[in-house]
Amino acid sequence: MIPPFFIRSRKTLIAELPTILVVCMILVFGSMLQSAAGFAFGMFAIPMLMIFAGYESYEAIAMISLCGGIQTIAGAWTLRTHIIWSKVAGLTAVSLFTVPLGVLTQGWLLDSYGPDRIKQVFGGIILLALIVQILWRVKQRDSLHVAWGLSAGGIGGFIGGISGMGGPPIVMWVHAHNWSNQRCRATLWAFFTGLVPLQIGCIYWKFAAPGQTTELNSAMLTALLFSPIMIVGIVPGLWLGHRISKPRLRLISFSIIFIISFSALLGPYWKPSRTTPAHSDSIPDENIKKEEDRP
Repeated sequence: MIPPFFIRSRKTLIAELPTILVVCMILVFGSMLQSAAGFAFGMFAIPMLMIFAGYESYEAIAMISLCGGIQTIAGAWTLRTHIIWSKVAGLTAVSLFTVPLGVLTQGWLLDSYGPDRIKQVFGGIILLALIVQILWRVKQRDSLHVAWGLSAGGIGGFIGGISGMGGPPIVMWVHAHNWSNQRCRATLWAFFTGLVPLQIGCIYWKFAAPGQTTELNSAMLTALLFSPIMIVGIVPGLWLGHRISKPRLRLISFSIIFIISFSALLGPYWKPSRTTPAHSDSIPDENIKKEEDRP
């Protein structure tokens, strides 16, 4: 991965300006979704960074974990009076054991099948999560059995370790409660905030090999420098979250993520096949040239 933008030459920076703009747009729109619906930042931004910005899976996950953590801290602080901290602590505690397993599984998939297949795996995870959430019909209650929370935290942690998109099980658990929109979003943000240091720590533990540490550090530094841009999306996202009903928010979010999942699944098939450059035929063979120069 190339160095962060602020230490690149002017010529390199100009050449990469489209990629920089794409990263900014991904962060802003992901922030809007997260602020409005309480989830979907990772489900939107991680595959988008892999498809359109060329990041490796673990780099995109680490970047969004950092940026998302900054965003969720701000959101959780804004709605802190709606958080039930005992429930958040239980969800976070069980994920301590499953996130490392997910990160190890991601490493195995990447080594065995390569980055293109990883994108398809991510797309499949997103699509499956959407289908489950759409078909999941649970009567909302004031409280659920503790086993449901432990299952949601464990499964969410494992999926988060694999793909950085462990939100769906937590979202389903949260929306099974008869809570206000504010409490739902605040609980999700508080859980995701607690998951950030664990997620990033496990990624460094698994992927920070001598040849990869510089690339991972570069991606993280780029994410940190671009993170203030997310503020642009927080304000309109919160405004929409207060004025749009929960069912409509879910429909909008699911529609966007559904399109992204298919993009990730079909992305490897859209790549043009590599062909020999047209000008290569005009380059004379070195051995032929030597033969012609001989007397």
